[in-house]
Amino acid sequence: MADKAQAYAESFAKLVRVPTVTGVDRKSFAAFRKVLAEEFPHVYSACEVIMPGGEGSDALMFRWKGKSSSRPLVLMAHQDVVPAEGDWKYPPFSATVADGKVWGRGAMDCKNTLFCTIKSVDELIAEGFTPEQDVYLSYSDNEETSGGGAAYCRDWLVSHGVKPAVAVDEGGAIVEKAFPGMTKPFAMIGIIEKGYCDVKFVARSKGGHSSSPPKNTPFARLAAFVHYCETHTVFKPRMTPAALAMLKGLSSGLTGALAFVTKHADFFKPLIVKVLPKLTPFGAALLGTTMTFTMAQGSAAPNVIPQEASMTANLRFAPGDDSKLCIEKLRRLAARYDIETHPMECREASPMVDMDSADYKYFADTVAKVFPDCGAAPYLIFGGTDCRTMQTITPCAIRCTPCRLSPEQLASMHAANENIDISSLVGGVNFFKTYIKGYK
Repeated sequence: MADKAQAYAESFAKLVRVPTVTGVDRKSFAAFRKVLAEEFPHVYSACEVIMPGGEGSDALMFRWKGKSSSRPLVLMAHQDVVPAEGDWKYPPFSATVADGKVWGRGAMDCKNTLFCTIKSVDELIAEGFTPEQDVYLSYSDNEETSGGGAAYCRDWLVSHGVKPAVAVDEGGAIVEKAFPGMTKPFAMIGIIEKGYCDVKFVARSKGGHSSSPPKNTPFARLAAFVHYCETHTVFKPRMTPAALAMLKGLSSGLTGALAFVTKHADFFKPLIVKVLPKLTPFGAALLGTTMTFTMAQGSAAPNVIPQEASMTANLRFAPGDDSKLCIEKLRRLAARYDIETHPMECREASPMVDMDSADYKYFADTVAKVFPDCGAAPYLIFGGTDCRTMQTITPCAIRCTPCRLSPEQLASMHAANENIDISSLVGGVNFFKTYIKGYK
């Protein structure tokens, strides 16, 4: 086992060392494909290699022919990573192997998912295994910027008459202390994504010199608006079916009053909705639409009152909250401060996976089989994944990579010192091999 873990670490490190920063240099993606071909030769020899976006894209797919094409399985990940900023313990693209971990940008977002899926297929091919159903590996090249790589992959499947029964992507993981008071690790199985919108708020004036400023300048009005939004409940929290399923699913890993309340969350809905958002930002995000201000722009000089100033907010819509109604509420509120509202990129929450379906239950059962010490719970994802794109053509879109992650490792996502345990890679490959073997 130690030799296997070391081999996995060395192979995975080669993937992390290629700086596939989204939107920076396409040459890095070509280099990445070269590494994949070297590290996973059985995949390249036995599978059809597909570039679904043609020469203008680095999205990558593989088709592994099974005994049947009636219920294709799509395993997803993304090749790209966010820029590596901040103070790193080891250089972010050195992929240093130390302390039983691999350190580097992309180690857990999400080259681990890519490695575990392609390595599992490579090993199964080497063992002479043939899957019951066609298996597709789908790796986009610009997930971090909500680019079109995933759409190229989906559209290729559509154009070739492929109707996936299941798609599995990043999202949840096996998390220690997934909830305060947890007694065991939990596999958080993503069943739905919140909606998304960027909204630009603009305040205008006649401008002028800062030496004789009038009242209610653009930034003053914007500041008043931001203060109101920060100190009032703009969007009412409520218990959605996804949040309810998540709380009830976590109850088996809790003790005392928390276990009782979450197990009977149906009964305690009013109490949970009233109290939980006040206790933690996680609670507010779980039970409602959130908004936070992320960008500001004003004049080009410190002594000039801007004729136009703006602030941009990022919204994450709770399932069931209509984006148009939320934005209209903000528009009316901003108008009180003589501020314009301009929605930009916007999408609704995704459909929710049917947790009573055989495909969802098979995924959860495989988690329990491979990781018997862990619980499993549905997960309402606050962020976004490529899976929402693939979900338009499949009834079961699961977001989960069963790799063990600590709270510290989760906090390193899009931050400095991103890393993953080598043992997590071993567990992840074992999971996907088991999952593919039993998928019918």
